[in-house]
Amino acid sequence: MAGPRVRLVFLAGLLGALGGCAAPAGPEVLTIEASRYDAAFDAALEAARTLDLPPARRDRRAGTIETEPHIAPSVFEPWRRDGAAFGQRVAQTLACDRRWARFEFTPAGAPPEAPAPEPPESAEPLRGPDLLGLDAPPDRTATTGDLELRVQVYVERSHEPGLRRSTWTRSATTYSETIRPGTDELLLPRTFWTPLRRDRRYERLLLARVEKMLAAADPASRGEPGPEPEGGG
Repeated sequence: MAGPRVRLVFLAGLLGALGGCAAPAGPEVLTIEASRYDAAFDAALEAARTLDLPPARRDRRAGTIETEPHIAPSVFEPWRRDGAAFGQRVAQTLACDRRWARFEFTPAGAPPEAPAPEPPESAEPLRGPDLLGLDAPPDRTATTGDLELRVQVYVERSHEPGLRRSTWTRSATTYSETIRPGTDELLLPRTFWTPLRRDRRYERLLLARVEKMLAAADPASRGEPGPEPEGGG
């Protein structure tokens, strides 16, 4: 009886992975009115949580959010709908991948920052006042103009150097260890993560969630009257 059950679970996983291909695309950037910044910041936190990316660091004044990394689902987890295509689900099954995201609010239309100039090749000591730390950090809560919300999602892959899998039983799996000469320290950690790529599909998925939450919280989108102006007769 175990054989049909395993095949049924595997088929359900494949169907779940294939169903993820139909995930709607979202925007690459959202324009946020200054009056809705707090609501957009909270919506970004909630959107990350709903996609299994709990926030790790948040700075409302600077307008940045970084999430904890989360293991990507495999084809054997059809209940975890991340919108990945079938080929990506298979890759996430054969290898151990994880995602983490960074949200960033910036002033709308702001030009990209220019790279810092190279220091002059001179042996003379620098003279003048020390200006480090005098520039106040940005405060997005005090911004009066529109803001733009972007998100970057990074995919990382787990590596276990020296892993020797047994072909008979998992209890016989061992590791070959390379020790740094003259010490008892491993030359490489037992497990480490390396960056693979940006997941732009997942970025649009997160921004689509934020956009939907903001639209649901907007009284005008629900046909409700807004607040009456003060002093009205």
